[in-house]
Amino acid sequence: FSNKGIIHGTTVGYTPEQNGAAECLNRTLLEKTRAMLVESELPQQLWAEALATANYLHNILPVAGAKVTPHEAFMGTKPDISHLRVFGCAAYAHVPKEKRNKLEPVSRKGIFVGYKHSGHYRILFDDGSITKHSAVRFDETAIGNSRMDSDDDEEEADDGAGMVLPSGGGGGTLDGSNMDIEMAENNSGPSTSSGQTAPPRGQANMPLALFPWTHNTEQSHGGGGDGGGGPSTSGGQLAPAGNADVEMQDRRYPLRERKRLIEWRREPNGRVTYGRINAASTGEIPEPSMYAEATNGPHAEEWKKAMDEEIAAQLANGTWELARPPEGTRLLPCWWVYKVKHGADGEIERFKARLVAKGYEQRAGIDYGELFAPTSCFASLRALLAVAAAKGMPIHQLDVSTAFLDGELEEELWMQQPPGYESKDPNLACRLKRSIYGLKQAPRCWYVKLMAALDKLGFKPSQADPALFIKKDENGIVYLLVHVDDIVTTSDDVELIKKVKAAVGEAFKIRDLGEAIVFLGIEISRGENGEVKLSQRRYIEELLQRHQLADAKPQSTPLPPGSKVLPTGEGETELVDSTEYRTLIGELNYLATSTRPDTAQVMSVLARFMGKLSKTHMGLALGVLRYLAGTKELGLRFGRAGELKVEGYSDADWAGDPATRRSTTGYVFLLGGAAISWNSQLQRTVAASLVEAEYQATAAAVREALWLRKLAGDFDLCSDVIGIWMDSQGVLSLGNNPITSVRSKHIDVQHHLVRERVARGEVALSYCSTEDMVANILMKALGEIKFKKFRNGMGVMA
Repeated sequence: FSNKGIIHGTTVGYTPEQNGAAECLNRTLLEKTRAMLVESELPQQLWAEALATANYLHNILPVAGAKVTPHEAFMGTKPDISHLRVFGCAAYAHVPKEKRNKLEPVSRKGIFVGYKHSGHYRILFDDGSITKHSAVRFDETAIGNSRMDSDDDEEEADDGAGMVLPSGGGGGTLDGSNMDIEMAENNSGPSTSSGQTAPPRGQANMPLALFPWTHNTEQSHGGGGDGGGGPSTSGGQLAPAGNADVEMQDRRYPLRERKRLIEWRREPNGRVTYGRINAASTGEIPEPSMYAEATNGPHAEEWKKAMDEEIAAQLANGTWELARPPEGTRLLPCWWVYKVKHGADGEIERFKARLVAKGYEQRAGIDYGELFAPTSCFASLRALLAVAAAKGMPIHQLDVSTAFLDGELEEELWMQQPPGYESKDPNLACRLKRSIYGLKQAPRCWYVKLMAALDKLGFKPSQADPALFIKKDENGIVYLLVHVDDIVTTSDDVELIKKVKAAVGEAFKIRDLGEAIVFLGIEISRGENGEVKLSQRRYIEELLQRHQLADAKPQSTPLPPGSKVLPTGEGETELVDSTEYRTLIGELNYLATSTRPDTAQVMSVLARFMGKLSKTHMGLALGVLRYLAGTKELGLRFGRAGELKVEGYSDADWAGDPATRRSTTGYVFLLGGAAISWNSQLQRTVAASLVEAEYQATAAAVREALWLRKLAGDFDLCSDVIGIWMDSQGVLSLGNNPITSVRSKHIDVQHHLVRERVARGEVALSYCSTEDMVANILMKALGEIKFKKFRNGMGVMA
């Protein structure tokens, strides 16, 4: 502001009349919102959708005292109003043929609840989702009860499974906020309402063991929209907890007796609680997004127990203490995050609740400094398990229950009281003595603490991966791989593993999970002959269920052979909402980078089209799911081997990208009979020849081989030379000899890393025929026979 001569001024506290224009607009939009909800007979929990629609209409319709609409005043063009529809009417959204079979309905019934852009509509469905559509037919005469196709005499269902309604205007599954849209008064800080100044910190430190902790089940459903206990200011200041939902309950409209698309039930305490219909129908337990939803849902007792355990753990750990903060102290808000933990077979292991600070409100240089903290990479995990399989070493797992609560803070930070556990004195706040979940510096604090503890036990971090710790002495060797608070360990002696777990348990509160079964969502199974298999069957089943393809007909390859994926052309229909596509690509990428290298090539291609999309791209992405539907039992299988040796394959598809004519690099490194590292990536520059393209690919493979060489050294493997196979005699000549020719003299000097490392004896290049080039599967779409051959070559088996 100062650089442009702008002075930032604010109004006096508690004087809204100084900002009359904004306050009048708030009242205007609120009146429209109220009228729309009453007329449409939709529940008040859809206030956010109604408010967004009211604001949209306000901008494109004439306003008093102005000659043009706000839209025309800002954009310079008159708005098109031909797309306007009656809020809350019945809507029938077209279902793309890629997401249904020939006998399924071509449209899906829902309720119109707003606009996204001109011609794009937001539709509420019976599974609790709100999605954007362009191909929609409306029945504007069907409002309220008349928009439902049930019998007039049919009574409302009371099965306990309702739809979670929204607290915000975003898309996706609706949450259960019961937020009042009336504006709460801003609270200036931790001082009392009478204007008394809070005493200095430390004056009222209370013994935590004597403090009257209670579940505040009567607190606001709103809580700032994230599970907080009562209103909080925009600056993160502490505000007294209050019963902000009293007015909301008084203004709640009576329920209709007819059955609606949205069903709900009233609990004995008078509250209306909601659950996800789609989750209930599939047997999944919905994870609450806020405190009120957790404590009023069907699993309230489980969530309360989980929260009690979390508070008890933090108090026992000395993570924070209650005190009166100094006047003007900035308080970080906090909220609850809920998670249902599942076992390898999908059974529920436990309900987990975490108290999380809103670290995004921290200020750089004031509330935190250095942030870097390493985490293990998948290649290290796969290499570790390959070694364990080959040597018959037991694999165990443990997790640190309060990892982020153990780190030591360097900064003085204050946090609001936990939602649902507020004290009777609203002027108290939590002075953080240790790190807590959500703080930006929490991962680093934990890693520093863990590294110091492991150093005392004799562990040293790997030079290749600082999250891999190794201990070697006369008793044997032990490996620890750490990913935040999850630890997998293996050793040549199971007694050493037990001693290490006991030693770590003395330093931190841990859960000994015994033999590893599920680590970072990867299922670890062990055969009778000692081989180790990594798979993600349950994750794939969840994806298929989520995208309604559980019963889809499988396809034999992820991408039809010879496919050339192009950007959306002028004649193609562009996808209106790319959210589902982007979500699906992210979900599939997790598989492609963890246990399914057979999908790496197609995901590399589809991830290039995240902007302007067509139905063709969405169809190809769903095709990958169909391929996984028929191969969900496949995974990386590491077997018992004699000599453990890392070897790689490198290849390139010259000018394979039809849009840019750039080539695709593909390489894979194997250990113990299966892939531990792979890559399928578009090259950064256009290659003038096939040799140049494959030389660039070889350079990338050599860089990975140098890292794997260090990692192999940590495992005491034969790592003097890493062998790389290729099917190009030209690349072999360039890599093994200082050749300069008309065709190769322009090749960038960075790629001559290959020649230098070969001369040093760190890598060795060897020739193999194209028929045996395993990396072919990472460059282009192959036919079924070749695809399965190279898939097996990477160790992806049932």
